[in-house]
Amino acid sequence: MSDIKELEGIASEFIDKRDWRKFHTIKDLAMNCSVESNELLEILLWRDKEFENNILNGKDNKSLEMIKNEVSDILFSCFAIADHLHFNLEEAYRQKMTELDKRYDPDKVKGKLVKIPSPEHKEVD
Repeated sequence: MSDIKELEGIASEFIDKRDWRKFHTIKDLAMNCSVESNELLEILLWRDKEFENNILNGKDNKSLEMIKNEVSDILFSCFAIADHLHFNLEEAYRQKMTELDKRYDPDKVKGKLVKIPSPEHKEVD
């Protein structure tokens, strides 16, 4: 299995081989991530539980492949954002998971569907 540094390198090399850095802005990379996320949602729009069960039970490999492709596009977008802003995506992810672990204490939320606001979601000046 590849580590995240290797995957980041693959994305960076892909961008460099195509000379695309000159087109990258955080706005456009974030918009691309949103577009790719919406393409994932489009696959799932108006689908019922049977659709999901068919994927989970191996009866709909075509839809699974479409979902895998869109999730991979989203992941590439995330790597491109981290690359553009020069931050370590693995560190950012681990930091976020630590924060979520504290915010969603298993003793308080286990088995419950809850949304606890993030303290960092204040209006930006």
